[in-house]
Amino acid sequence: MKKILLLTLLSLALLPASAEHPSLMLTRRGVEAMRADRGKVPAFDASIARTLAGADAALAGPIVVPQPRDGGGGYTHERHKLNYYEMVDCGIAWQLTGDERYARRVADMLAAYADLYPTLGFHPVVLSKTPGRIFWQTLNESVWLVHTSMAYDCIYDYLTPAERKRIERDLFRPMADFLMNGMEGNRENNKVFNKMHNHATWATSAVGMIGMAMGDGELVRKALYGTDGTGCNGGFVQQLDRLFSPDGYFTEGAYYQRYAIWPFMVFAQCIEHNRPELGIFAYRGGILQKAVATLLQLAYEGRFMRFNDALEKGYDAQELVYAVNIAYNADPSNKQLLDVAARYQGWVLPSDAGYAVARDIARGEAQPLRFVSALYRDGCCGDEGGVAVIRSTDPVLNSAVTLKATSHGLSHGHYDKLALAYYDNGNEVLADYGAARWLNIEAKYKGHYTRENRSFAMTTVAHNTLVADERSHFGGDYAESMKHHSEHLFADFSREGVQVVSAREENAYPGIAMRRTVAYVTVPFLQYPLILDLLRAESAEEHSYDYPVWYCGQMVSVDFPYEKALGSMGTLGEAEGYRHLWKQAWGRNAQGSSSCFTWIRGDRFYSLTTATTPASEMVFARTGANDPDFNLRSETVYMVRERAKRSHTFFSSLETHGTYDLQVEQSDNLTSSCCGVRLLCDTPDYTVALAEYKGGHRVVLCLANRAAGADERHEATTSEGTFAWTGPWDIRMN
Repeated sequence: MKKILLLTLLSLALLPASAEHPSLMLTRRGVEAMRADRGKVPAFDASIARTLAGADAALAGPIVVPQPRDGGGGYTHERHKLNYYEMVDCGIAWQLTGDERYARRVADMLAAYADLYPTLGFHPVVLSKTPGRIFWQTLNESVWLVHTSMAYDCIYDYLTPAERKRIERDLFRPMADFLMNGMEGNRENNKVFNKMHNHATWATSAVGMIGMAMGDGELVRKALYGTDGTGCNGGFVQQLDRLFSPDGYFTEGAYYQRYAIWPFMVFAQCIEHNRPELGIFAYRGGILQKAVATLLQLAYEGRFMRFNDALEKGYDAQELVYAVNIAYNADPSNKQLLDVAARYQGWVLPSDAGYAVARDIARGEAQPLRFVSALYRDGCCGDEGGVAVIRSTDPVLNSAVTLKATSHGLSHGHYDKLALAYYDNGNEVLADYGAARWLNIEAKYKGHYTRENRSFAMTTVAHNTLVADERSHFGGDYAESMKHHSEHLFADFSREGVQVVSAREENAYPGIAMRRTVAYVTVPFLQYPLILDLLRAESAEEHSYDYPVWYCGQMVSVDFPYEKALGSMGTLGEAEGYRHLWKQAWGRNAQGSSSCFTWIRGDRFYSLTTATTPASEMVFARTGANDPDFNLRSETVYMVRERAKRSHTFFSSLETHGTYDLQVEQSDNLTSSCCGVRLLCDTPDYTVALAEYKGGHRVVLCLANRAAGADERHEATTSEGTFAWTGPWDIRMN
């Protein structure tokens, strides 16, 4: 089926683009409906008012097309961005009002760019292997052309043939060629255009959209199938095949899925308007719709979970407004998208898609967005690990636990296999650091990723996972990490009150096999569901092992003696990542077989009880060392350290408990109910772990450490009797 569709697409892409304008994000039919319904659809009226306000603000000022000079966040960078937003607003305003002033503004600005563009060499700021001409990197050039294509499409019929000829000859065709092939002295763009990466998605979308606007079928074909036109060596269609898993997970993680979904959905909408017979939204089983649905699920409180290079972004980002509007327009049966638009976004696109969303919200058709526990597979075939998300079955609890066991994630990936994160009560509780970047703040390394992104944020110690010998997974070697992926062993959400996920990683460290199992358990004797975390390292050689827990909030108490650095602090180590950590406190527990740390976040308490010995060291550290430019956010880590161990298993109980009411100055249930945790059995074949709680309550996690089928029976003998179970895992509680 895919091959037949590909051949059809190849042949149809040779046809000239639609002669009708507008035909990219707007259509003639849509514009007529919008004009007819002015004053009848409140959310869309607000969108039109916003667009007209932007267009009027543009008309009130002079046209400024400056010589490129600055990096991200600098004046010329931001001015050129503002220009494409102004052109889009004015183009839409022309279509909706027929006021010639708006069309003239776009025409004059395009003429100014047609004067400037032929004079430009490479951008003077050298931070990218693929420098742009208007912007410091080609990516921004692609974004500029995506937007400007929409504006050009809107005013196409307004322009004279001579104006169109000049603008296309001196601006659009040279820019499309530059995005595909670069210029003499740097031909890297050709590699990027045909690459499987979000930069290439923007580039192919830009070239395809301007090709459609100009009626150039050859440009459209190259956009869809790569510069050689075969569909085998790049292009938008191959990106759909290779960048998403069958579940709609984008290999770079949720943050960059948020960014990439923008050109994916915009260009798909243009294809649908110009080539409806291709059925682009049905391609690969509706992969674009799955991608939007999965992206919405990879969020907590409307903010995307931070895997890999990630900043704080959410549903209200403009790219999600585009994605949700277009997805709904393509499939109006998904009424949950209306809830996202109404509850989290608050505005719609001034387009056919935005009109459909606003109209149906006004009709009362929105249905609440439902969050579910799921495993989102990675890799185009779904065989490169994945991200497991466990959600509380009671929406009132509002909790989520994630286990990241994916492939590396291309150039924006981090070295953190089997990493854990926890969200609860509207807050991050155990966090992934994300990226060390100050986006578009020029004073901060010109808005680029800072040096600390590689020396800290990408390193394994910056994540909630196992670190061996103070080294990052794969030694921080990108090429080596890209060869491997983790493997999810099982994700079981079917048993009432218990949800369990388990994954393994055998390549992150030579000679060390890692496995992590996380259980989210509802028990009647605790205030909130319990998280059991079992992280096992198996090796024939001795290693040092660290178990970092990046907690959000303020320390309350520990149950072991410690020493705090009061006058001066040293770094936790010299290795990458460790040299950025100030060692603030350290201690050991000579009295018990487990150690407990309690902290507060918001109005709840959290207690982590971990199996330890008198030789275990507990450390508190904070980011900020060896950071002369204050690029790192100040965040805190609690770490359990084990030395000279061949194999070792970290077993922890993470308990959510209590309340703190600042208004009445009262706290309740602020101490942990956990009396201790221990391993009853830990062999290459089986692990049986026990967590004990006040009142004589116990929870036992039983695991088969070798591959085990769902019907396979197991039996492990421990100091507390024999445990028998069927399948790869079992949990007992009383």
